[in-house]
Amino acid sequence: MFKFLEHKKNDTWVDNVLVIVIRLTITGFIVMLGFFLAFVATMGPPIAPHIWNGGLDAGIRISTGVIGLGSCAAILLWFFWTLCFDIYRLIIRTPLPDSDTETK
Repeated sequence: MFKFLEHKKNDTWVDNVLVIVIRLTITGFIVMLGFFLAFVATMGPPIAPHIWNGGLDAGIRISTGVIGLGSCAAILLWFFWTLCFDIYRLIIRTPLPDSDTETK
C-alpha cells in the first residue's frame, strides 16, 4: 500500500528527505488520533449504566484507551525503526540490492 515510502537504489537525498517527512506526517496524525482516543476514553457520563451495572462502560473506556495508547506506541516504534534504518544506510552508505537480480 505504501510502496512510495520504500527507498530505491537511485534515490537522491531529496527523495530520502521527502520520504522521512511523509513518514513523520503519518506518525504525527496517528499519534494525535491515539491521544484523542485515550482522552475521549476518560470523559463523559457513564455509557448505559443500567447494563451490567456500569460494567459495559468500563470495558468500552478501557478498550478505547488501550487502542489509543497502543496505536501511539506502535506507530512511534515503526517510525523510529525506519528512521534508524535510514540513518544506518546513510552512515554505512551501502546501496540497496537491485530487486531485478537475485543473489545466489
